[in-house]
Amino acid sequence: MATAKKAAPRKTAAKTKTPVTKKVSKSGTASPKAKSAPKSAPQGAVVEAFIAKLESWQQELVRELAALFAAEAPKASTYVKWGHPIWDHAGPFVLVKPAKAHLLIGFWRGGQMKDAEGILEGEGTGMRYLRLQSGQRPPASLASLVRQALVLNEKHGDPMKR
Repeated sequence: MATAKKAAPRKTAAKTKTPVTKKVSKSGTASPKAKSAPKSAPQGAVVEAFIAKLESWQQELVRELAALFAAEAPKASTYVKWGHPIWDHAGPFVLVKPAKAHLLIGFWRGGQMKDAEGILEGEGTGMRYLRLQSGQRPPASLASLVRQALVLNEKHGDPMKR
């Protein structure tokens, strides 16, 4: 039994595209008009929203760490990137990353710091970290590590740019 072929649908005239408004830059080159970006929330609000989603013990600990970082690095900016809060001064210097059973505190230049108490884990000259579990408090030497991280970033620049 032969099957009948169906007629192809008729093609209609192509719709004309609306021209893109171009903005001429100071250098004289034209670029497509950019849509205005939505206004972002203040940095603290973004981090606070991140903290609000954590377990209660983690919320308490991250707020304590944030207060410590703010006291030791008052000019540092704070934002959420790569899924966790980052503190930045001349480049990122410390991060706080929650996990199910612990909270990780990572220093970008941890391998270059003097860790008198030996609290940092990791190898090499880059990232070093410590883990805090429920019920643990940040060690007293953490403030010293934050200060060292700031000095290293001011001296060497952004650790993300090699």
